[in-house]
Amino acid sequence: MPLLQISNLSFSYPNSQIQLFENFSLQLQENWTVIAGSNGCGKSTLLNLIAGNIAPDGGKIIFDGAILYCPQETQEMPENLYTSFWSSENDVRKFFSLLRVTEEMLERYETLSGGEKKRIQIACALAEKPALLLLDEPTNHLDKATVQLILDALQAFDGMGIIVSHDRYFADALCTKTVYLFNESKAFAGGRNCIAAETYQGGLSQALELRQKNAERSRTEWGKLNSKASAEKQRSQKLSEEIDRKKGSLSKKNVDAKDHDAKLKIDKLRVSGADRTTADLKAHVESQMERTLQSRDAMKKALKRKEGFSVSSTDFAKTFVIDETDIIVGGADEADGTDGAGGAGTSNGVGVAGASGSTYTLHVPHIEIKPDSKIAITGQNGAGKTLFINHVISKIREIGANSAPKAAKIELMYLPQEISDKEKAEVLAKYKSLNKEEKGEVLSTLFRLGSEPESLQGDSASVSPGELRKLMISMAVLNPLSLLVLDEPTNHMDITSVLALEDALSEISCPMIVISHDDTFLQKITNSHLKIIRSGDCGKITVAE
Repeated sequence: MPLLQISNLSFSYPNSQIQLFENFSLQLQENWTVIAGSNGCGKSTLLNLIAGNIAPDGGKIIFDGAILYCPQETQEMPENLYTSFWSSENDVRKFFSLLRVTEEMLERYETLSGGEKKRIQIACALAEKPALLLLDEPTNHLDKATVQLILDALQAFDGMGIIVSHDRYFADALCTKTVYLFNESKAFAGGRNCIAAETYQGGLSQALELRQKNAERSRTEWGKLNSKASAEKQRSQKLSEEIDRKKGSLSKKNVDAKDHDAKLKIDKLRVSGADRTTADLKAHVESQMERTLQSRDAMKKALKRKEGFSVSSTDFAKTFVIDETDIIVGGADEADGTDGAGGAGTSNGVGVAGASGSTYTLHVPHIEIKPDSKIAITGQNGAGKTLFINHVISKIREIGANSAPKAAKIELMYLPQEISDKEKAEVLAKYKSLNKEEKGEVLSTLFRLGSEPESLQGDSASVSPGELRKLMISMAVLNPLSLLVLDEPTNHMDITSVLALEDALSEISCPMIVISHDDTFLQKITNSHLKIIRSGDCGKITVAE
């Protein structure tokens, strides 16, 4: 039975003053494990350490068997693609069948979509029959159909596997154990400034729920012990005051020298030891207080991070009406964003619509976007989700342009699926131009979305795609919004940020349209569902139950 043992692992990147892992230990055995946690907590680094791609500074990583690592990127064609695809072994070929990899796809690897490349990458990895397979974010950008294909193939793998993922559906369906990585100093009062791990039996959703309950229980128990210690301290102080009063009453200093009765009374009180009884009680209370403080300080107090943000809706509260129409795009136009790497039209309808010069027609029914609408948009990659979103945005902007001069201004915020370098530079320049108060509000919202203020330090190259998306949202909510449109908002985001965004959007006051493949995320934040179904060169939008 395969066993992975990590003992007293230490690692830091060259030129970094932060010790990422310090005396880190972990033991995993058989089946699939998901590694989750915030950006920067070392998830991908840990996979690379296990794979031997980078060397630890100290400690040991022991595994008896072949280890294979699959990165997020799929640009490079797997070296074993042709030999594995044409293998005479049924156990090898079955993975290409499960992942629907065809001979035709092998001949045009460079033009395949990201989803197709990911399927080929994973099929080739499974064909190697490693004892331990490591996958880094295997479902990023992929639609539900592709995710299901990958899930089915991985469930047929009889080795041991570890994935890094924030996809709760995928991780719950595949994994029997969850390892949550976190910076100890940011999670617990007095914690070390390095990465620690908590291990849970079960999938990611169950682990996140247990982690939240444990943190709440930790804060509650710590608070109870702290309150108990405070009460005991107050009682000790009162007993001290009582002892001082008794000492004063037992003093003969202010008694008349001829008042023999008063002196006799004081002598009797001294002999009875009434003052000693109070002193003994005070000593007992202080001893109890010391034990309470020791119990409190021995407990890890989970820190609570403020989450969520509010968005004010504008006075422009009318219903937006999108008339029934057909959107037609030519062979050179894209019906949708790609599923990760771009490319030409494909056999499964992913990527560019209307390949080989044909056209793609998307039928849009009559749609009303009401002030309380929270609309989910789903469908396979290439069906036309982004095409539809762009149509809606253009129509709403037309409404705004044609409104009476005195009408309230339509404030629309659109977060695209992919952000170009030019757009990134514009967003960062706009942030830097904000005044001190506005920057403070943006940083506060960023923090509540799981980011740290230092994430915006340095040059633009150091700002990750996930941090950029959160910055755009944080800047947008500075002002009231008429409509919020989000195209795959959780792409590039860690699970901490996804949960924080989920909580915030579930309470948002303005109408919203969201494209996402994450059903768990959509169920939390939306109240209606439009599904785009594609068949060949035609697509239609239907109201889903």
